[in-house]
Amino acid sequence: MRLTDLAVLLGAPIHAGSVDPASIQIDHVAGLAQAGPGALSFLGSHAYQELLESTRASAVIVREVQEGFTGPQLLHPEPHFAYAKAANLFYRLDHGTAGVHNGAFVDPSAQLGQDVVIHPGVTVQARAEIGDRVVLYPGTFIGQDVTVGADSILYPGVIVYHGCVIGQRCMVHAHSVIGADGFGFAVSSQEICKIPQIGIARLEDDVELGALCTVDRAANGETVIRKGCKFDDHVHIAHNVEIGEHTMFSAQTGVAGSTRVGRWVLMGGQSGIADHLTVADGVRIGAKSGVVSKLTEAGTYLGFPAVPQQEWRRSVVSIKKLRDYEKRLRELEQRLAQIEEGLQ
Repeated sequence: MRLTDLAVLLGAPIHAGSVDPASIQIDHVAGLAQAGPGALSFLGSHAYQELLESTRASAVIVREVQEGFTGPQLLHPEPHFAYAKAANLFYRLDHGTAGVHNGAFVDPSAQLGQDVVIHPGVTVQARAEIGDRVVLYPGTFIGQDVTVGADSILYPGVIVYHGCVIGQRCMVHAHSVIGADGFGFAVSSQEICKIPQIGIARLEDDVELGALCTVDRAANGETVIRKGCKFDDHVHIAHNVEIGEHTMFSAQTGVAGSTRVGRWVLMGGQSGIADHLTVADGVRIGAKSGVVSKLTEAGTYLGFPAVPQQEWRRSVVSIKKLRDYEKRLRELEQRLAQIEEGLQ
């Protein structure tokens, strides 16, 4: 691809440097240290300035013109984002030839769109609807009345229970489970009675789930992951939860039942939110933090129970001072004991 064409696609004006941009062809992307001729790279931080000066990349994406690089520079306010967009233009995984493999089972009542790729070992049950260009990898199970939107990719071993809905352009990685029963039980003094989970789970458009994620079906109604959400591996979403648009969860996070999480929320690894809570738009929850009460304002929250980061930092400082306080208290006790002994 010509650099000039790529610059238009990225919306990044070119600072020409000492080379004519129209003469440059880009055929891949690479980091500054690994880049060679034909590569597009980027400078995301001044910490990598030395690499910029020594890189062999044909062009780089930068926020502002850099004196240390003599080749063409694409100017973009978010170089890493522009680099990601460029990478998607050059790298497309081959998902196989369109068609249904002889080793797959597709119920006669299921509806298949155009150019679907269904690998061996796939099961598609009755009345399921599979959209155009959907890819189902080996071992994937699509339950009765499931809908999978166009251009979605389900990797090996993905399970989608009956009635659930996956939107367009979703990506679900290996062995994730969508629509298993929520953890719903009524308890008496002598018995535990299961509550039927009769709702569904819904993933809206452009959602990505990492490997081994679980999104439980609702007791009634829907568990919903809104459009554009991105989850790392081992994320658990309980029944009747609603996750707002463009929210991102790191690995081993969990959200308990009937909680509402806002838009553009970030959760660090091994963090969690208790049930029946509300988390506002723009909240950031630090790793290993636990939310046990509603969060009504955007901001960063840390610790257990999770509190605003400034409050958490003051608490950490106070805890560190406890050893000094303990030492001083012991010294005072010793002095007091000596004084009392002298008075006797």
